[in-house]
Amino acid sequence: MAEAANNHHILVVEDDDFVRDVVCVYLRDEGYRVTTAMNGREMRTALAAGPNVHLVLMDLRLPGEDGFMLTRYLREHHDCGIIILTTRSETTDRVAGLECGADDYVVKPFAERELLARIRSVLRRVPTRRGAPITDRPVNEGAISFHGCVLDAAAGKFRSQQGEEISLTNNEARLLEHLARHMGTVMSREDLMSAVLQRGWDPLDRSIDVLVTRLRQKIELDPKRPTMIRTMRGTGYMLSPEGSDSRQQAS
Repeated sequence: MAEAANNHHILVVEDDDFVRDVVCVYLRDEGYRVTTAMNGREMRTALAAGPNVHLVLMDLRLPGEDGFMLTRYLREHHDCGIIILTTRSETTDRVAGLECGADDYVVKPFAERELLARIRSVLRRVPTRRGAPITDRPVNEGAISFHGCVLDAAAGKFRSQQGEEISLTNNEARLLEHLARHMGTVMSREDLMSAVLQRGWDPLDRSIDVLVTRLRQKIELDPKRPTMIRTMRGTGYMLSPEGSDSRQQAS
């Protein structure tokens, strides 16, 4: 029970009784506080009851509101980590789940140790104060400035040149922070997978591309003609150096 003292609260949203019970027992044995829900109604009840939920394990195939709808709801209303549960054949569903705002995914059937490793990885990237309804938070001293914008990765906040404050998911903030700290340097997808998602490289995994698309939609004036996050064809991505004519070179 290495995690027994961390007091993290995990909500398991899964309608399969066997999977839900196995996951619940395993995580409790690892020292986590665990709450379960079979559908969206029970999920909302659990979130309202408290204490704060730090991470949600979300099955995508649920009756009524499916996991995609519930993931969007969570990302809009709660600042918690989200791991989606998919089957091996649902490659497109994994991408769609990430596009809805999930932080990571685990493929069924999964080994318990893999699930635990994914949970620990996401929780390390999600500040313990997260899990409460989204509220205004002060800018931290570690905020980064670039292109007239300010990124507070720890708080998940991005302030545009126009002064608009934009909320970022944990992985979006980590990706933008990593690109900003290596401004002008091309970062391969493999490097970004390791640094941001802490996953090994898989050429079929589009997680980084999905994150970049989501980021561009939030921070670029014209996401179809990005000026900050450039695609380096066949290589990866780069945050344009300040003062460069990035509009003509970006793709």
